[in-house]
Amino acid sequence: MYLPRAAVLRHLLRHPAQLLLALIGLALGVATIAAVDMATASAYRAFELSIDAVNGAATHEILGGPAGIDELWYVALRRAHLPIEFAPVVEGYAAIGDRTMQLVGIDPFASPAFDADTGAPAAATGAMRLSDLASFLTQGGTVMMAAATAAELPLRVGESFPLDVSGRTSTARFLAPLPAERPGDEALLLTDIAQAQEWLHFLGRLSRIDLRVPAGRDGELALARFEKELPTGIEIHAVGSRTRENLDLAATFTVNLQAMSLLALLVGFFLIYSAVSFAVVQRRSIIGVLRALGTTRREVLATLLGEAALIGVAGSVLGLLLGVVIGHALVRLVAGTINDLYFVVAVSRVTLPASALLKALAAGIGVALIAACIPAMEAASSSPQLALKRSVLEERATGASRWLLLASVLLGAAALAIVTGSARSLLAGFVALFLLLLAVAALAPFVLRVGARAAARLIAGRSPIARLALNDIAASLSRTGVAVAALALAVCAMIGVALMVDSFRESLHDWLGRTLRADIYVSAPGPGFARPERRIEKDVAAALMATPGISAHSESRRVRVESRSFGPISLDALSLAPMSYAGFQLTAGDPRAVWDAYERGALVISEPLAWRLKLAVGERLTLDTARGPHAFEVAGIYREYGNDRGTALLNRAVYEAWWQDDAVTALGLYLAPHVRSGEVMARLNAAAAGRQELLIRSNADVRELSMSIFERTFVITRVLYWLTAGVAALSLVSALVAWELERARELALLRSLGLTPRGVALLIEAQTGFIGAAALLAALPAGVLTALMLIDVVNRRAFGWQIDLHVHPDAFATAAGVALTAALVAGLYPAWRSAGAPLAQAIREE
Repeated sequence: MYLPRAAVLRHLLRHPAQLLLALIGLALGVATIAAVDMATASAYRAFELSIDAVNGAATHEILGGPAGIDELWYVALRRAHLPIEFAPVVEGYAAIGDRTMQLVGIDPFASPAFDADTGAPAAATGAMRLSDLASFLTQGGTVMMAAATAAELPLRVGESFPLDVSGRTSTARFLAPLPAERPGDEALLLTDIAQAQEWLHFLGRLSRIDLRVPAGRDGELALARFEKELPTGIEIHAVGSRTRENLDLAATFTVNLQAMSLLALLVGFFLIYSAVSFAVVQRRSIIGVLRALGTTRREVLATLLGEAALIGVAGSVLGLLLGVVIGHALVRLVAGTINDLYFVVAVSRVTLPASALLKALAAGIGVALIAACIPAMEAASSSPQLALKRSVLEERATGASRWLLLASVLLGAAALAIVTGSARSLLAGFVALFLLLLAVAALAPFVLRVGARAAARLIAGRSPIARLALNDIAASLSRTGVAVAALALAVCAMIGVALMVDSFRESLHDWLGRTLRADIYVSAPGPGFARPERRIEKDVAAALMATPGISAHSESRRVRVESRSFGPISLDALSLAPMSYAGFQLTAGDPRAVWDAYERGALVISEPLAWRLKLAVGERLTLDTARGPHAFEVAGIYREYGNDRGTALLNRAVYEAWWQDDAVTALGLYLAPHVRSGEVMARLNAAAAGRQELLIRSNADVRELSMSIFERTFVITRVLYWLTAGVAALSLVSALVAWELERARELALLRSLGLTPRGVALLIEAQTGFIGAAALLAALPAGVLTALMLIDVVNRRAFGWQIDLHVHPDAFATAAGVALTAALVAGLYPAWRSAGAPLAQAIREE
């Protein structure tokens, strides 16, 4: 085995450019996977740490509805002397400047040993100096935070600062840093429970009650007895279940990102295949001699696969290092999207889990080995005489293109069968999508061969050189076929993603135009969707609605309520103005019957919610209310793009009766005829001045904000598909460099027959341009099919949205520009090299 290994090492060292291209291509694919995993894992870990920082040693938590829990019931619990430890908590979100903090109010005397071993909130006050503890309890506005957070703001001990809660500004004072800081404390703002109630306008109410149930059989029995005695509207949940429910909100979003990252690695497969197969071709004479000298097929196969494994390990390690760099940039985009759509998270540390590390390494090495199997097996199975002939490889490549055409048809049929045979499976949808992309890659070499031969016949009488160039493309399918397959795959994915994003954008734009009926929208500021502390104060709301120029208004209370069967449900309790009903595009149910049932207390649910919960008109959805569980009838289903988990609409008067919550989150104001919105907005701001700082936006401003959130969401998708296009371009460069090195003698002969160096360069650029055009031709129709697959299968199964296909020429123009530019740029180096190569040396080489 020594002689074959030595030959491999010498070849790698003598061709560093080929090795570098293969390593970079594989590294980009692995880096994309690692970066996506690192960004999502960092956001998830930051959220988990923030939950742990608040929950401490709690095993369970008692929850009420949006209005919270009456603190008098907690007093009764303490007097009952149960064998369970209790600790009351009031929590919400507050802002210090541009920084969002989780405001947590605790009672340090509730349970002295509750968090003694964890350093969580209750224990933090136990480690304070007696004078600080006295100030914490007796002086209004005192807070504790992590020392690192105070330094970043910056704040000194004893310094006062403005604290904003849902548009209400109060004065807080930094009492002392948290004594035992842990990961997750960076966004924690700790205060006395009475102070938190005042700031969050939650007087007499608790957000939750933490429980610490003793381990063992006694604890289980005590918890079971306690659960039976819970009052109506109060529930107990295990601490971990609530965290999982929140993380599940963004699960589908992260699955889509991971699928995009795998696409980049799939394109890298072709790059490795091209590099290894060309290395085999370059050493066909060496392999033939080794076989003639007695080297066995198994030794040749092991040597070539060992080379691929070496490339795989090196490329994967390089990809992990590059992934860390990309991940640091991607984590901000991922966290921003999660903040916009799901839950509030502040990422202060970037995390790369060991599982993600192993997955990226395994993917990189596995792709390298699988891509090398075909050329390695061909080289090992050839007789010594055939191994010396490149023509044998080209004959096999030509025959393979015919079989690949059949494979393309079979892959497309398999994708169609999977889509029709699986009604809701997202995994099946992704499998079908990848089979469709593989069908495009399998079709591309046949399209290139047929197109090149047809073009050669058409141009035969006009330019012999052009005919020679086109026939050379068709005759070198072992090189050009791999390049066109990788490029066609990437361009097809780009067209599909671009059309999907454009279609979503147009559908969202039309939906916003139909849904946003009011002239001015007013809402309480603050992070997070459906947070209970986000409310417009009653006196402020009354003043706003009394503003001259307003003819009608709608009121909204956005909350999350519990369903024992389905977990948290987003509920929008609405009091609609007469002109608001037309803003809801019903996709199921008769409009008159739907809205009559809605006024009587039925739900109208969005398409995503109906899809996720498998609900239809006439069925019932049981929700936990302050008066106990109640089965609400589903009267209709409407189209929505604002919440991928879906929303249920309920008449606000019905909501108030069931949940005993009369707060208002947002207002939609309709102006009288001929009244200017700018003048009314100025009056509204004046009416709220000094009372509550509200978000007062015109209809156009809300549309613009919604579209900007949409664009931010798809920035990540664009980054990933441009990385995929970069891998495809590297694959093209690698194949063209290999092809040029193989044809060095042929091109030198053409120059000796009178073709100028410029002519050689133009010849190579024309060939690479034709390869780009062939890839585009194969990718155009498949790109539309990919868009339909993404819209009607992947997005439908992931989110429940119904998106109308919108085809814009810009998507095709961009794809054409990418395909042709990548091909022409990839040909620059081979063209320059061939044009400047010494004739005598090139003619001698073979």
